[in-house]
Amino acid sequence: MTSSSRLSADVAQARYLASELERWIDQLADDADIDGPSSAAQAKRRELYEVQRQLKALRDSFPQAFS
Repeated sequence: MTSSSRLSADVAQARYLASELERWIDQLADDADIDGPSSAAQAKRRELYEVQRQLKALRDSFPQAFS
């Protein structure tokens, strides 16, 4: 595999993973809102923040995929 095609594959994978993380973030945000102040809602919010952190790290690692 050439360097250019490898980069294209990496960019495509980063975009796919980002879209999946965004879907997960949307679901977690909905779940956290519905649950209120319970410990389950707090756990959902912690998970939400962690997935948001992962999405930011992905975008920082592959800026060419999101420009």
